[in-house]
Amino acid sequence: MTVFDDFKRLKAQGFPQILVIFGEAEDMVEELKRQFLAAVDFDPADLSQAYYDLNAGNSDLALEDLESLPFFSDSRLVILENLVNLTTAKKNVLDEKQLKRFANFLEAPSETTQLVLILHGKLDSRLKIVKKLKAEASFLEAIALKNQELIQYFNQSTTLSRPVLTRIAEKSNDRFSIMKQNIDLVETYASGREVTVDDVEKVVPKSLQDNIFALTDLIFKGKIAEARDLVHDLTLQGEDLIKILAILTNSYRLYLQVKLFQEKGWAENQQVSVLKMHPYPVKLANQLVRSLSVKSLKKGLLDLIQLDFDIKNSKADKAYLFDVTLIRLTLKKI
Repeated sequence: MTVFDDFKRLKAQGFPQILVIFGEAEDMVEELKRQFLAAVDFDPADLSQAYYDLNAGNSDLALEDLESLPFFSDSRLVILENLVNLTTAKKNVLDEKQLKRFANFLEAPSETTQLVLILHGKLDSRLKIVKKLKAEASFLEAIALKNQELIQYFNQSTTLSRPVLTRIAEKSNDRFSIMKQNIDLVETYASGREVTVDDVEKVVPKSLQDNIFALTDLIFKGKIAEARDLVHDLTLQGEDLIKILAILTNSYRLYLQVKLFQEKGWAENQQVSVLKMHPYPVKLANQLVRSLSVKSLKKGLLDLIQLDFDIKNSKADKAYLFDVTLIRLTLKKI
């Protein structure tokens, strides 16, 4: 069960009088907001509906709307976004007097008013007003979907095949908003015909993780010029060397684990089960390390850990240190 399943259930039952959409997964909050506005046919010109972004400094007007009786219909929908007083963010949009007015509404909400809160972040459960809200409202918490949940969600809303969706998820780093954009991209490219995995490879940009796999492949093949060029291109694209190093180190750690599994004769599905990660990087790792030794992978991992230490202790320019380590990794005998 995902938050979208909960959303469908609430929609089928009829949205509650007080609904809170919140969470730290920003793209998921935005998607839930979009789906809610579509479900209620939200129209800013409709006088029975009102939306307020409280960051815009219209708190008094929003509270007046919340407290008022509907004039032109039997009920009124009031949507308040960014009521950050209720979150762990160190920021307020309501002063104490305004917050009291909001608390008074929660104490005795008008039967003719439906309130929807859209909060970007984590609720501060220590606050009395949040505890009161929890007693009165229904909640939809935006939690990032796991790989298989992501594929299943888009499998229900698109005609793309599962292998295509699986590859898009991999190239999107399992990010909901990026995957959604990439689906639109490949569908536009295919222009009505069936989308193939080849289309995904041609159209969807490589993720940083994909580029790191390409980098390690160059390292293992001893292609120093190409490896340095790839790192240079990544930094020109705005990627930070520290981030590249972190992913490269994690990749080497995975390669070492996979090599040890190979020596034990473990199948890829057994490795995936133990590692608790997506099958795709495990599959790539198995291909990359087949001809390598455990000793060389351990040495490479130690070199990267040492590089991280040297950079953090400012022994020299990080670009220089990274380049020296890259050369050492690429030119060593394996």
